[in-house]
Amino acid sequence: MIKTIPSVLLLFILLILHASTYSSEDTIFIAQTLEKSKLTATIDSLLNDTLFAPSFLGLKIVSLTDGKTIYSRNSHKLFHPASNMKLLTTSTALNLLDSFFLFPTSVSFDGEIQKGVLYGNLYIKGSGDPLFTVKDIDSIVQRIKQAGITSINGNIIGDVTSMDDVFWGEGWMWDDEPEYYEAFISPLTVNGNFVTVKVTPGKSVGDSLSIQIEPPTSFLQIMKNGITSYDTTIKDIHATRPKRNNVITVSGRMFPRDTTQEFEISVWQPEFWFLDLMRERLIFYGISVNGNISLDTVTSSTQFMTITHSLDSVLHFINKLSDNLASELLLKAVGRSKFGEPGTAKKGLDVVLEYLSSIGVDTSLLILADGSGLSFYNQVSPDALVKILEHQYKSKTFKRFLESLPTAGVDGTLTNRLKGTKAENNLRAKTGTISSVSTLSGYVTTANNELLAFSFMSNHYPKQLRDLRKLQDSIIKLLANAKLK
Repeated sequence: MIKTIPSVLLLFILLILHASTYSSEDTIFIAQTLEKSKLTATIDSLLNDTLFAPSFLGLKIVSLTDGKTIYSRNSHKLFHPASNMKLLTTSTALNLLDSFFLFPTSVSFDGEIQKGVLYGNLYIKGSGDPLFTVKDIDSIVQRIKQAGITSINGNIIGDVTSMDDVFWGEGWMWDDEPEYYEAFISPLTVNGNFVTVKVTPGKSVGDSLSIQIEPPTSFLQIMKNGITSYDTTIKDIHATRPKRNNVITVSGRMFPRDTTQEFEISVWQPEFWFLDLMRERLIFYGISVNGNISLDTVTSSTQFMTITHSLDSVLHFINKLSDNLASELLLKAVGRSKFGEPGTAKKGLDVVLEYLSSIGVDTSLLILADGSGLSFYNQVSPDALVKILEHQYKSKTFKRFLESLPTAGVDGTLTNRLKGTKAENNLRAKTGTISSVSTLSGYVTTANNELLAFSFMSNHYPKQLRDLRKLQDSIIKLLANAKLK
């Protein structure tokens, strides 16, 4: 009598024979090509590590080939999104604004120009251009010189009416104020509204420290309390400023052979700093200014020039570099575009909610407070983030959206992650980090060329966040190597 081989044993034999044609790396994932449960079990084992027991983890993975869910854990729960909030802001902007949308900074004047003298005021109207720099101010000054103007017998007036005067995001941490990543929001923005303080030790013990500010400006004052010393009882060098104040204090100790230390500090009232830089650069290039700087509304004036930056450039700046100020300015620009001036965060968030509702997200289950993710008031689910990723994938704006995201091992906030793995130059995702929070949402392609959308969110982790990033990387490597069926 001939005995049949049990089906389970037959499958096992076939797997062994089939595995012999694969590399050792591929062999690990052969079971995953047959059973999604194997992948689920592997991810479960990673998430169930006792190291992460105190924290709250959520993950959703969806195939963009057939729309099926590959993995889900707590995906309907709410998490602080950190900078994954920027995916909501940028995807809303792509949905609302056309590819020709620009952030203009307009220059005009009133009065008359006679023999090189402008008998009138110079006006600068800002729209919240996140990419505007001192180099752009220099471009304006050069155009003024080319027009033959050698003196301005009037004031330099800034118009900030394109946005409201709320300079701080709802729910932002008050003690983060001096930090560059929490810069004040203003329609007149320059150099990200922060300065870099460069501190260098003296040549000998007892010497004072050398301090420079970039860009050079007299708008801020420096209090020098630092010293060159080997005395370790003196605290290390530090630079900061008090709340709502532009006096930067540099205190502490540097060894004589220490390298230059840099501190990036936000500027209080950046719109006035913008105008003061304009005045200083005019004088630097030989154009005298006899008036003052002030804020007012541009009425009847002669248009002189406009400097612009494109929406796509701003999107790249926001998502690749995770720039908070740029995201808040974009949020207000979105609100202004839909509901008119002034642009406000509330108007912008109303547009975000409209967009999310239109793609099937239940907005009654979300809490949105800002555009960047700095606020701890924000509460978003992995489900909502994956729906955004799915919608963008089906949208005509997908290529632009995808190109704005950091690429693993290549650029942005993923430059140094997943190098030398199959996720390098494959994973395109937005990172997010605030205290006890680490998030990662985006796209990764499997070994058999299946594109996946995912959102990994983790909150309330009491230890080093690099542990969570390692966990994220382990899951991404698993997906990049997988051959799912």
